[in-house]
Amino acid sequence: MAENLRELWRFRDLLRQLVRRELKVRYKNSVLGFFWSIAPPLLQVLVYTFFINALGARAGSGGAYMLCAIIPWTFITTATLDSSQSLLINFPIIKKVYLPREVIPLAIVISNFIHLMMGWTVFFVFYLIIMPMVPGKGGGIPLTTSMLWFPVITFVTVMFVTGTALWAAALNVFYDDVKFILQTSFNLLLLLLPVFYPSDVIYYGKHVRAHPWIYTLYMLNPPAAIMEAYRKTLLQPIQRGSYGLGMKSDPLYMNWPTFAGASVICFLICWSGYTYFNYRKWQFVERP
Repeated sequence: MAENLRELWRFRDLLRQLVRRELKVRYKNSVLGFFWSIAPPLLQVLVYTFFINALGARAGSGGAYMLCAIIPWTFITTATLDSSQSLLINFPIIKKVYLPREVIPLAIVISNFIHLMMGWTVFFVFYLIIMPMVPGKGGGIPLTTSMLWFPVITFVTVMFVTGTALWAAALNVFYDDVKFILQTSFNLLLLLLPVFYPSDVIYYGKHVRAHPWIYTLYMLNPPAAIMEAYRKTLLQPIQRGSYGLGMKSDPLYMNWPTFAGASVICFLICWSGYTYFNYRKWQFVERP
């Protein structure tokens, strides 16, 4: 692995060029350009918040709670799905030119990471600067010391996505089912994971309260742990009766031991993904 990392470092200029190409190609003929990297999550929040208010529920800072999950969730799904197809799209290059094969999916991850940072920039500008200036809305979020954990959580997120991207890219070369499995899984996980609702809803469920280990296992799932870590460190605890989901119990706070366990799982996914990718990368050209 050390030798592969040294080789990757020697090709860092190529990686930079591939990232630049990905950013240019994605919005080449688009009038709004990079705006489309932040438009989908913003529109989802607006629609969902309107739906909550239409039912007469008190959404409060529900938009911020949803956006805290939608931003990293979009990064996870988009980077993984794009990476799964990256080697096949660049197959002619792989067959003719020598290069570390991993630079191709890594370029996808880095370009999507830039969009992730743009999404977070919009989040902080909107909720830290704009919303507090709107009279009577009270939708802003206060600055807290827990926000200092943001770089750590983001690092864990990138580590997890890098691992899933390398696994997906390598496997999809040999098994065409991978991209369909990923698409179906992400559609199902969108409802099963705390994307549009806080993990408190799961924790206070009747069956989960009877078996607390279920919640611990649920929060060891890297995407769930990442999304909730952003919520718990960037936002104030959700209050009773808010968010339109019938929250009637005390809010949950950040569980650092569980997040540490999820971080270890993210590291293992990243390490195993890079190891497997390098084990199979010289077999890619043998694909029929």
